[in-house]
Amino acid sequence: MNPQAVIFDLFGTIVDDFAAASAGSNHAEFPAALGLPYDPFMQHWRQLTERRSLGEFQTVEASIEHVCNIIGASVTTEQMTRAVETRLQLTRRALTARPDAVSTLAKLRDDGFKIGLLSNCSIEIPIIWPETEFADLFHSTVFSSRERIKKPTAAIYHLACQRLGVTPEECLYVADGENYELAAAAQVGMQPVLIRTSNSHTEVRREAREWQGPKVANLSEILQRLSRP
Repeated sequence: MNPQAVIFDLFGTIVDDFAAASAGSNHAEFPAALGLPYDPFMQHWRQLTERRSLGEFQTVEASIEHVCNIIGASVTTEQMTRAVETRLQLTRRALTARPDAVSTLAKLRDDGFKIGLLSNCSIEIPIIWPETEFADLFHSTVFSSRERIKKPTAAIYHLACQRLGVTPEECLYVADGENYELAAAAQVGMQPVLIRTSNSHTEVRREAREWQGPKVANLSEILQRLSRP
């Protein structure tokens, strides 16, 4: 079936993965804004990654407060405000589009394709999303932290298709192969395409190393696959 829609992953696909995208940032600024030492705070913060991506914390403040409670730290309102803004600023930097992302998305829209986003992410992403250059390019977005469900669970793929008003069989799914998201997309009936990145060799992207299906080296190649007469 010819695709009527394209659903994109976020990190490692239309932007670099979070670590790479924020590599030039001073991550120590985040706990420093709270007046806390880096190592103990960040150790517990990273341990919350799964819970944050599943939407247990619906504000940045809630996740910071949780870590502070664990380590027995008390912070002022001013420190909390500064820490939240620091975290959001790190997120803004991470949401920088890859060179061909915006042009590819705009062309797909112009050609009549429905464009969706499906991302495993913490609450910072949907908070910042309306400010980004992507906001007006997507017809629908599905963030795990808002939906409280994440890839590779089948239900979140179906939800992304429903939001666009298409069946899974009508959807191309483009992603970097983290945690077997491509296989999960195929299982629900979508047409998965791997985008290879410099981080395709990492363990969380083991699927990318093993993938035998369609693949592209950059986003603009999607246009060639979907060219309409």
